[in-house]
Amino acid sequence: MDKYLDKVLPYTGGRYDKQDIINGIERKEFDLWIPINTENSTVDGVVVTQFTVYPRKKVFTILLCCGDNLNKWYDPAFEMLYSFANVHECDLAEVIGRKGWVRRLKDDGFKQSMWIVEREL
Repeated sequence: MDKYLDKVLPYTGGRYDKQDIINGIERKEFDLWIPINTENSTVDGVVVTQFTVYPRKKVFTILLCCGDNLNKWYDPAFEMLYSFANVHECDLAEVIGRKGWVRRLKDDGFKQSMWIVEREL
């Protein structure tokens, strides 16, 4: 799990470090999903999610997603994630990630509704 967190955390723009993720999981603020390669029983990635509650929407937020063999586990893992979100009566699913996710998620019915741009102060 560490190697995937180390790989994806630099893309958070300093919003999280590894201990923040661990603490969030321990406090049950985040959920950790670990895709397993069934051929050799190894960890193939990491997905970290949370529920984000806005005044008018409950959103299933995929904060982090990274791994190997993504094409093998993406479809079943994300189908399970969406089912989990539906069970918890979420109105939307959102992904916070790099621009490349826009192309990948389009097949799942995601549309890019906004850009987040930032600058340090």
